Amino acid sequence: MECQAQEIANVRLVRVAGRIDHTAAKAFENALLPLLDDCSGEGKKALLDLSGVVYMSSAGLRVLTLAAKQCRKQNGEVVVAALQPLLQEVFRIGRLETVFKVFKTVREALETISPAAASACDRPS
Repeated sequence: MECQAQEIANVRLVRVAGRIDHTAAKAFENALLPLLDDCSGEGKKALLDLSGVVYMSSAGLRVLTLAAKQCRKQNGEVVVAALQPLLQEVFRIGRLETVFKVFKTVREALETISPAAASACDRPS
């Protein structure tokens, strides 16, 4: 399991990769939650790119729920994007789309939550 954060305008993009099962869930929690400490409202938005997640158990889903709760306490939210088909099914069955805004792509998420961040992605580095 791996978490890498990138700042794009007012969005913290967190790319999550690997397998998140009961053995990796605590490491996922320890890596993810501190990255969301300052994600509040308009100041800093949080976007999780889950395209690299090949499997997530209920323990991993619990961490995502904790992340959503933490952001809500800060008057912010965390959104998710690019779910693999297996994870899409888990989100559907668990009705997690009622907890998270789910986007098909990172680009679509950026365009929706922060036009400034979407525009910054278009600029060459």
